[in-house]
Amino acid sequence: MTSLKVGNPKGLLVAALIAIGLVGTYLYASQGSSTPDTVMMTTRATGANGPTFDATKWFRNGMYVPQELEGKLNPFIMTRSKPFVFTAKDNEFLIQAAIEALEDVQPEVNTQPVWDTWPVLTRRVRYTYSVFSAPDKPADLYNLYLQVSYRKFVIGVQLDGDDGNLVYDGEVVEVDDTNEEHEAYVKVFEEMDDAGTR
Repeated sequence: MTSLKVGNPKGLLVAALIAIGLVGTYLYASQGSSTPDTVMMTTRATGANGPTFDATKWFRNGMYVPQELEGKLNPFIMTRSKPFVFTAKDNEFLIQAAIEALEDVQPEVNTQPVWDTWPVLTRRVRYTYSVFSAPDKPADLYNLYLQVSYRKFVIGVQLDGDDGNLVYDGEVVEVDDTNEEHEAYVKVFEEMDDAGTR
């Protein structure tokens, strides 16, 4: 049974735009820089300008890599060194999360085709970035790309970095091909279609 946390549907779009903005940043590792002696981070709830806490251990053990933004350590976003790989045993969760997400946020969508076809969704998940959901509680954020009939949706999935618990992130975006802010989503759907992962 999936865990639900219904939030503002615009939240995933904002998060995606933050992630897209990371294209202009670079990893400490890519610059040959070592992890600072102390890494102070904020939580997802408080945002980049919120109060900080000592998150050094999560970088010292190699699980996460800090991001650098405008010459400084990004206190809000980090990268998982080895993102979670979704396997066949996770497919049932992804299907249930997708259906419940649409029923919660887009109740007019007919989800029966998803039940009927029971699609393989493990290949339609992409890692975006990681944050701290609370002090010392890392969370990895993934997007699930789902097409129902002619409509396309991006559904947020969160993996708790410390205990491995998967939850529906409460975020759904319906992709609009004409919306410039959705270009990254459109590109991913096209890549998946070209790879035959529909």
